[in-house]
Order: sequence, then C-alpha cells, then structure tokens
Amino acid sequence: MIIAATEADGPQIQDIAARAGVFNQEEVDCVAALWEDYLTAGPVVGGYNFIVDRDGDRILGFSCYGPRDLTTGVFDLYWIAVDSRTHRSGVGHRLLNATEEAVRQAGGRMLIAETSGTSHYEPTRNFYFGMGYALEATIKDFYSEGDDLAIFIKRF
Repeated sequence: MIIAATEADGPQIQDIAARAGVFNQEEVDCVAALWEDYLTAGPVVGGYNFIVDRDGDRILGFSCYGPRDLTTGVFDLYWIAVDSRTHRSGVGHRLLNATEEAVRQAGGRMLIAETSGTSHYEPTRNFYFGMGYALEATIKDFYSEGDDLAIFIKRF
C-alpha cells in the first residue's frame, strides 16, 4: 500500500537508501537531510514529500518529490529507491505512478527526474524510459569527468 511516510518509517528509508548499491555516502546523507526537513518543516513549508510502499510494517521502497522553486506546475523527483530484496517486483512502478498522480493532483504539469549518465545507472535510465519519460537533456561531465547528468521529464 502506498501512503505518506510517517516518522517511524525513517530508519527503513535510510536503510533502503544505504543498501541500494548505487548511492554514495554523500547521497545517502542527502536523503537523511531531506527526511529531517520533511519531519521538521513538513511538506507544505519544506517542499519535500515522502511516500512509501508498505507491506505490513515493512517499507518496500520510497519516493521523495516536491515543487521546483520559481516555476509553475513543475515538480522534481528527488529520490526513488526500492529495497534491494524486492527489485523487479513492481514497487518502483507503483511508487512512480503514485508520485505522478500526487503531482497531477497538486496541479503539476511536469515531473523532472535527474540521474547519472554512467553505465552503473543504465537500469535507472531504462526504468524512466519504460515509464514514459523523455530524455530532455544531457550535461556532459556534470557530476565529475565522465559522469554526465541525464535529465528526464514527463509532461502531464
């Protein structure tokens, strides 16, 4: 079941991010910082929304999204991660579909997902393509030399 994340979900969200196998420590720490902002400021003030796919007490995956500053109807998908033990079971699809629906209901007209251009992130890029996203732009050597930024969008 996909629902808004609660304070009790924090440790599992952090564990999923840490065990994802694609995020470095700085990225895992970023998830923790956004989570803290979600808890203290709330999604309306802080701009970060967390949803989880829950099976009983277990979190199968999470998504973090929010409105992009200085735009009208544009949202960012900051994070989407699935427990490594449940890959290829539809959790990512359910989370992204729920995120898109929440964005639409909030008046969103576009969702942006940014990811790395390295071969390590090829499954992530293929996931976005499979979910109907278009590769809008690539910025060469963005993260570091040889690590491009791939910007995907979906218009509603």
